[in-house]
Amino acid sequence: MRPIVINGTVLCDNITGIPRYVYEVISRLDKLLEGTGLDVRLAYRDDGRPLHLTGLKNIQVVPLHAVRYCYNLFVLPHYLRKNHAFFVGLASDMLMTRDSAVVLHDIRPLVMDTDRGFFRFKFWVHCLSTKWFAREVYTVSDDQRHLISDKLGIPLDKIGVTYNGWEHMNAVEPDESVFEKLPDVKKGEYFYALGSLAKHKNYKWIREVAARNPDKTFVVAGGADLAAFGKDEADAARDTGNVFYPGYVTDGENKALMQHCKAFLHPAVFEGFGIPPLEALSQGAPILLSNASCLPELYGDCARYFDPNDYEADLDALLAEPVSKPDKLLEKYSWDKTAAFWLEQIKRYAAE
Repeated sequence: MRPIVINGTVLCDNITGIPRYVYEVISRLDKLLEGTGLDVRLAYRDDGRPLHLTGLKNIQVVPLHAVRYCYNLFVLPHYLRKNHAFFVGLASDMLMTRDSAVVLHDIRPLVMDTDRGFFRFKFWVHCLSTKWFAREVYTVSDDQRHLISDKLGIPLDKIGVTYNGWEHMNAVEPDESVFEKLPDVKKGEYFYALGSLAKHKNYKWIREVAARNPDKTFVVAGGADLAAFGKDEADAARDTGNVFYPGYVTDGENKALMQHCKAFLHPAVFEGFGIPPLEALSQGAPILLSNASCLPELYGDCARYFDPNDYEADLDALLAEPVSKPDKLLEKYSWDKTAAFWLEQIKRYAAE
């Protein structure tokens, strides 16, 4: 059976978004590999940063010394050839090898002008490499699956879907001390949003809605650099006194903020999946979501929806709308199911 190599370099970053997917899948896959005899390795670029996932028992961790660009271009491909290994890129990481399967979480830089030109060019080359070399391509929603097919010309039957999950929230202890940092925020009386301040996250919507609802309180966590709005928007955001920006929050602080919010807001105009609304649902928070991108597909009738370009949205009216209980949704989107899915794929690749 041939070795399977998963690129774990992303696990040196903060565990949010795509790193969260890799972290949760690998940690569960490690347990599922017990007694299978499969040779699965987690390679990563050893540049002095610590790997956040340790204590693996059935997956061999392989540090490869390399500088940033040499790792993907030369060092990791050389390791794969030397060991006749099959490559699995769980973090949108493609190498120029046909013995590979890649998860493209989203292709936002190809459809939105929210990134620098050079980055968009690199991402385009990256996606073309995926099209030309990857044996199988996966993504995290059917919306993204069709978008990838349309933009890259990859046949739909070559693109699979592998979902995100939420169970990582179970291991988190809520940190109520976050409210000491927000003395003007009262439990149960604020609307909460989590994510970066990147343009596609559309936190301009929250600022605009907050300006029209001075009697309501909003907390936007996950990014403190208001310059991400652009200068004019940043200046306006600083003048919106009922929006509070605590910056990066820990998992415990996030859990506490989700448990005590009046509702969780997610106004993004583009998403591959969108984990935070799923986390919020798991904590019993109502979720108010943009009706754009993959969100209606994924969250169905468990969410209330608004037009992300409508700044006159009536939050009270939205909250009054009936929704379904999230139990079936939370059962469907599961890290355990995703890890079990990857175990079956790895068995196929190893047997080739």
